[in-house]
Amino acid sequence: MEGDLFIDYLNSVSPEIDEHLHRYLAKVPRDSTLDRYLYGILDEFIARGGKRTRPAMAMLACEAVGGDPRKAMSTGCAIEFFHAAALIHDDIMDAGLLRRGRKCAHILHGEPLAINAGDYALGLVCTVVVRDPLLDDATKLAVVDVIGEMSEHTVEGQALDVGWVRDDIFDLTPDDYLQMALGKTGYYSGIAPLKAGAIIGGATEREIRALEEFGKNASIAFQIQDDLLNILGDETTMGKDYLTDVLESKRTLMVIHCLSAANATDRSRLVEILRLRHDKTLVEAAEVVRLLGRYGSIDYARQVARSLIVEAHSQLSAVRDSTARDILMSMARYFLDRVN
Repeated sequence: MEGDLFIDYLNSVSPEIDEHLHRYLAKVPRDSTLDRYLYGILDEFIARGGKRTRPAMAMLACEAVGGDPRKAMSTGCAIEFFHAAALIHDDIMDAGLLRRGRKCAHILHGEPLAINAGDYALGLVCTVVVRDPLLDDATKLAVVDVIGEMSEHTVEGQALDVGWVRDDIFDLTPDDYLQMALGKTGYYSGIAPLKAGAIIGGATEREIRALEEFGKNASIAFQIQDDLLNILGDETTMGKDYLTDVLESKRTLMVIHCLSAANATDRSRLVEILRLRHDKTLVEAAEVVRLLGRYGSIDYARQVARSLIVEAHSQLSAVRDSTARDILMSMARYFLDRVN
């Protein structure tokens, strides 16, 4: 598979990234109350896994523009903490049950402690960057600005994702989805780690813009693939409940396409099921998936993801030839290969 180069890179750097992440949470004895109520909750959540793509992206972007990738590791870990906070809070908003094969943090520990652990992770984000001994003050300021932009757009995307369900919004276009996905996923899962890594590596403006555009397209493709996995995968491949997006009535690209393509009778039935939100049954959720298949919505989403990856690859032509650039190209292909 074309994504193997990226997988090999992740396997080589993930142990060091994991150790780096754990270091920020090893502040109190394991048997202490603060570990039980805060640090241990977050440490366990992060230790569940995740492929550490965000720290890896920051390191690869730094190396691709001629910098030392280790200088970007702390910033990448800061964005990984942001990711952990987003997942913990997102699971609470969506009333999720499972995350990465285990009960969600709010199920295990209650909503107040889970929210607090997520808040602590958010607080760590800028602290990690500001206290990084490998970065000069000007670089820290530039990276914190990237993180501020990331935070703003992520919250905007989440607002759209949640608001559309709350207000029973069905008249949406693919462009509406792409705007939401760019905010909810694109910045913290693509643009920010790559842009920050490039800044740390001393990139030119042209290289920074190219890596931003690459991250934008690759990360939206990743989100579309994640949506596809949710209906085509299973608990093992997803690491969370199968069909949760359908059970939560999320306005995925497939759903938006189907709402537009379906005949009046099927569209009315789809809307009827979506209005049930969490009250729908697995049988009704499976009916939604059948409708998505009937109207070509799954194939449509796959094609959009493929087009985004092709566009992402073209952006990297502005970045100097290197092994790091090759690995980034492999990463984009890996995002696509997950359900193809």
